[in-house]
Amino acid sequence: MTTQFVLKHNDAFAIVDPAGNMHARNEIDHNIADGLICRDTRLLSRNTLTVNGQPADAVNTLLSKDNTVFETRLKTPDENLELWRTLFVWQDHLYEEIALVNRTADDQEIALGYDFAADFKDLFELRGAKRKNGGTHTPAEDTENGLHFSYTGRDQQTRDTFIAFSKPVQTEAAGKTVFTLAAEAGSTVCLYSRIGPTDTQDLDVKIFEHAKADAGAHMQEQLNRRAEIESSNPEFDIWVHQNAVDIALLTTETEQGPYPYAGIPWYSAAFGRDALITGFQTLWQDPDLSKGILGYLAHHQATDTNAFHDSAPGKIMHELRLGEMAACGEIPHTPYYGTADATPLFVFLAGAYLERTGDVAFIKTLWPHIERALDWIDNHGDKDGDGFVEYQRGAESGLGNQGWKDSQDSISHADGALAEGAIALCEVQGYVYAAKKAAGDMARSLKLTTKADALYKQAKDLKEKFNQVFWSDDLGTYALALDGNKKPCLVSSSNTGHLLFSGIVPDDRAAQVADRLMADDMFTGYGIRTLSAHEKRYEPVKNPEGYHNGTVWTHDTAICAAGMARYGMEDKASKLLSALFDAAKHFPQQRLPELFGGLTRDVQNNTPPAPYPVACNPQAWASASETLLVQSMLGLKIDGHKKQVTIENPRLPVWLTELTLHGLQIGDSSISLRFQRHDEGVDITHIGGSPDIDLHIIRPTDTVAKALKKHKSM
Repeated sequence: MTTQFVLKHNDAFAIVDPAGNMHARNEIDHNIADGLICRDTRLLSRNTLTVNGQPADAVNTLLSKDNTVFETRLKTPDENLELWRTLFVWQDHLYEEIALVNRTADDQEIALGYDFAADFKDLFELRGAKRKNGGTHTPAEDTENGLHFSYTGRDQQTRDTFIAFSKPVQTEAAGKTVFTLAAEAGSTVCLYSRIGPTDTQDLDVKIFEHAKADAGAHMQEQLNRRAEIESSNPEFDIWVHQNAVDIALLTTETEQGPYPYAGIPWYSAAFGRDALITGFQTLWQDPDLSKGILGYLAHHQATDTNAFHDSAPGKIMHELRLGEMAACGEIPHTPYYGTADATPLFVFLAGAYLERTGDVAFIKTLWPHIERALDWIDNHGDKDGDGFVEYQRGAESGLGNQGWKDSQDSISHADGALAEGAIALCEVQGYVYAAKKAAGDMARSLKLTTKADALYKQAKDLKEKFNQVFWSDDLGTYALALDGNKKPCLVSSSNTGHLLFSGIVPDDRAAQVADRLMADDMFTGYGIRTLSAHEKRYEPVKNPEGYHNGTVWTHDTAICAAGMARYGMEDKASKLLSALFDAAKHFPQQRLPELFGGLTRDVQNNTPPAPYPVACNPQAWASASETLLVQSMLGLKIDGHKKQVTIENPRLPVWLTELTLHGLQIGDSSISLRFQRHDEGVDITHIGGSPDIDLHIIRPTDTVAKALKKHKSM
């Protein structure tokens, strides 16, 4: 598969090949796509460049360290004649510079030819959806400084693509333009273009450079919110940086604050569950991201009941789309609410945000939405009144499975038969338990004592009932789900790691659950399989059968690690960090995709993990996984109310002798810490920051640690 490069800002992203070209990919193979896509519509499907009549070939290609600027050097007849192509995306538009650098002793010129096309396909079409009827295309038109493509969809909305150049345009045919760049000896000449949904002013170097600077500054603003991680391992630092810039790349500014879109190419949109989990993963490092997520999802909280949209009052959305198919009602994503877990995760994250920041004022504004979410959990989510939250789609167009494993064959019984009816997933009950506890904490902060006591009791009762119903002695862990007849799905899955993460597992079962996840049939050496290799539906590689049935999902492994650390198993969290770090080394840019094959790792031959054909890359909850893994192995907890940082039983893997956290913000204060590994454990040094932050270090032998673990399991 051709290497592709991704550029993004807010609602627009571009995918190009190493020469900077777009080829209208996906017309045959729906596993890949390229082009300029804005708000779920492909505004530019083809943008291919020729040099002296020949296809442009890349000599070398690079992406800036902050993911903002793509540069490629193109092949020319003379090595002293350099041709550079630079691209970036800013405010829904793709900017391009072609620079001819003449290092020869003679005047030189090069003929450039562009071939453009704009198919205005909906992103769901690019993924393979078939449409009976489309809209109307207007043939490409010449403008004063470029080209104009237009399309009027079945939603009666006109979508435009304007291409503007800094030099007069000569058109050969529809969508085809030619230019001659002439450079005197020792000089450089440039051609600029801007492509996007709105008409534009004339272009020149100042406009181009100003937009480029703004794009870089915006990226740096995203990065500046995060505490910086630095280590003794340069390769690990590269991975940490790549994850940070990928999260920044995927983050879109909304009226409610920053919001991480799920992934590129298929999921560059607002998702509920994905963003909430990304919020959990990054909360200790960047709480403002979680604040933006909570505000955005509260704004889009459901107010009515609609089977097509799978909505009910108080429910948190699954996915919002802005393209023609959504506007025409061909898909239900305006938004779509078909998820059982986003609503309890919303309440759970709100409580975690309050603990991390002490921001009672924000939680007070959010509280009516939290109450509506709790009402959905108790009344709409629990369909049969048995105390568990179930899902069952409202319309055939909706998702059949509505947990994070939402493929059609992901929830099954031991004999391989698919679960039917209203399904109660194990991890959703864990999220509800955590949501009730978190809501109790928030109610107490808002002086709603009676409400808080009632929520704590509901959480306690759910924990007792869940452990009676879902535990299986035969499995040595929890059932994946209950089907519509309340029959347990007795298969071993990674979902049980989410139970550790939520805290619903009693102390005396936690080690057994963790050991089951780390057994050879679950742990590949690169991560934890979604489904045990012993199960009937285990399929570690193939598409689509193995999507959730034996592959390794990056975020899933990280959540398992965080769950283990919650119960004092930071050593296992460190092992899982090492596994995913080793996997990342085999992927371009050390960028872990959302999932990869679940084949057993061959350590002796250093066999790489098997790529998965349709995996998004970058994907927000995959890129954020390293952040959660670092927190988990360090045993790091932050209490924003008390301005207290607690480090409990920290671990560092053998390949990491030192790790430093710079500028960890708590309110208007900050702290910097250094962790150093030695034979007896890990030393922690307070190396800077504000004097009003209390650093609390707990070692395994401390009696306080035992009390803390008991408190966590309540």
